Amino acid sequence: MARHTTAGGSLLRVGLPLELPPELISRAVADLARTCPDTRVQVVHASTAGQAALLRRGELDVGLLREHPVGPELDAVPVLAENLGVLLSKEHAEKIGGPDGVRLDALAGLDWIGFPREGSPAWYDEITAVFRTHGLEIGPAAAGSLLPELKFAAVSAGGAFALAPPDWGQPVPENLAWCALKGNPLVRRTWAAWPASSHRRDLGHLVAALEAG
Repeated sequence: MARHTTAGGSLLRVGLPLELPPELISRAVADLARTCPDTRVQVVHASTAGQAALLRRGELDVGLLREHPVGPELDAVPVLAENLGVLLSKEHAEKIGGPDGVRLDALAGLDWIGFPREGSPAWYDEITAVFRTHGLEIGPAAAGSLLPELKFAAVSAGGAFALAPPDWGQPVPENLAWCALKGNPLVRRTWAAWPASSHRRDLGHLVAALEAG
């Protein structure tokens, strides 16, 4: 992408999912400001499926997706991989956790506070497939919201867990605990995706900065 020399407009529309480490995009945007000072960045918050639809309609210039898009219309590169852990009530974490974390199968019987499948179907299916191979039965009623406040409230009530990376930007309430998952069975990947027909120089610089981390 960085080899392309055709300039785009001065506005670069960037899609972001929830729970993205803020330093990833802030560093990339700061680098873009140095290399392409005439480009303004407009952030659009949307799910993976929502961003993919916007990209295909030409209403987004680059998106950060939780799964690689399918088809020739979009190009993509991986920019982030996170080993997910779990949020539990402190009481439950003390019962099933140890110094090196929690086994995924130890979460059997708890509800997963997740996200709607339509927001990122392939990633949702990957998560639930790993759950099943570890003996967890997750029904559709367990799906909830990625908003931190709602996750915290649901987990605090007991009988539930939520997935979260170790360097999550949200402070965890005192009555909750973050625990690593033994063996790192769940890795959340983020892909930068853009229209394959694009030749924007500023977009190329942003993608290169995201790849560099």
